[in-house]
Amino acid sequence: MKNDQATIVLVGAGNRGRGIFGQYALDNPHRAKFVGVVEPDADRRSAFAQAHSIPVAMQFTSIAELFGKHPEKVADALIIATVENVRAEPIRLGMAAGYAVLCEKPLGLSAAETVAVTDAARAHQGIFMVCHQMRYTPLYRALKRIVASGDYGRVVHVEHSENLDFEHMAHSYVRGFFNNDALTPMILAKSCHDMDLLLCLIGKKPVRLASFGSLFHFRPENAPEGAPDFCLAGCPAAKSCPYDVRRAYFRPDTDAAYLRQMGVIRDRNHLFELLKTSRFGRCVYRCDNNVVDHQVCAIEFDGGVTASFTMAGHNGIERRRTRIQLTDAEVELDSSRKTIEIRRFSTSEHEILSPTSSGGTHGGGDRAIMENFVDAIMTGRADFVLTSVAESLDSHLMAFAAEASRKNGHAVVLADFEREVRGD
Repeated sequence: MKNDQATIVLVGAGNRGRGIFGQYALDNPHRAKFVGVVEPDADRRSAFAQAHSIPVAMQFTSIAELFGKHPEKVADALIIATVENVRAEPIRLGMAAGYAVLCEKPLGLSAAETVAVTDAARAHQGIFMVCHQMRYTPLYRALKRIVASGDYGRVVHVEHSENLDFEHMAHSYVRGFFNNDALTPMILAKSCHDMDLLLCLIGKKPVRLASFGSLFHFRPENAPEGAPDFCLAGCPAAKSCPYDVRRAYFRPDTDAAYLRQMGVIRDRNHLFELLKTSRFGRCVYRCDNNVVDHQVCAIEFDGGVTASFTMAGHNGIERRRTRIQLTDAEVELDSSRKTIEIRRFSTSEHEILSPTSSGGTHGGGDRAIMENFVDAIMTGRADFVLTSVAESLDSHLMAFAAEASRKNGHAVVLADFEREVRGD
């Protein structure tokens, strides 16, 4: 055992930094401890520091301040949970200083930036992980074991869909921080996970893909008559609109992540006042959004295996569904039911599995990826990481290529796309 406890500096104390990574350490103090925080927002920085007993000397407003004061390592690891456009610098500095690094996806705003980051990560001698937490969930780990066993023949085709519920779509990709492709396209921001799942399940390199999609519904022309710019300014359609902020943010079961993204909320009155002017209080038909609300991809992998992927934001239930056609079975996963159903051709067997989960966000994947990261740190074993840098690059390039295909109307050959990005 290398360490008894992993020490970590958090870069970005927003929703996931505070609510996922930070909470893991609070729940497992014998495994992980945050000893520093980098966060420009004073309220978020103070709240995180207080929760983790981080002294003022280890609270920083920027990554430049951290490395300016402490060019050498002050912990085992950096967890980078900032917005996409400021991830590249902490990744570079963290690896150069010898930190283990866990970074939220996506790694870059462009394919070229992502290639540069992953090339540097391949040369890094330490631990580098991208937060593809869906492959760490008990459901998808069980599905991978089934497929990799060879008991059901070879993979022929995979149908995979990510079904966002209507509130998640509106919160994150219409009102929220991921609503404009000036930052990242929808298929990268939301579905980089899903490209990674396809790579994980199929286990082969992607060859080419084609993609179609558009922003269909969340447009000004679809606004109710008389709708103001902000819901709380007196919308005549408030009682019937599924996206009214009073329905979305004031229920007992409102997703805590939605509120964490707004900052430190003191109480319901504070939230009400905030939504009068916050981006999260806007009419969903009068936002600056331009990312798609539905998209499909057709993908060919080495050896002739094919896959289809659908992302859509008009669903009543948030779930992923995966159906794998093998030469001797059909295997179907439904994340909302937490089941894997197997129909075997040669024996006519029909089996339904329900892999157990320790619970938590992303189907238990958030806790599982932290467990994996801490295990790698405590043992010094970079090979503990389930997602290789090469796979992370492929999943990112698939997403960037899908957006290129959607925009130009042509199928994209992945090898050619990567060569073009590299300038070869």
